[in-house]
Amino acid sequence: MCIACCSCETIAPEVFSIDKQTRINPKSKVINPRGAGFNKIMNAAETCPTKAIIVENKDTKERFYPL
Repeated sequence: MCIACCSCETIAPEVFSIDKQTRINPKSKVINPRGAGFNKIMNAAETCPTKAIIVENKDTKERFYPL
């Protein structure tokens, strides 16, 4: 569950965005899944304290993070 700590948006703002208009329980959302390279997206996912970001291949459903 996203707690809007902003680590993903800080690392990959081309991919993730926190809805700053929501004052109660804001969440991060994916705005462009191909906005950054694989390593940058993995770095963003790995820094999420709640492990709310799932990185997977949409075609094969192979999961890269979390394992």
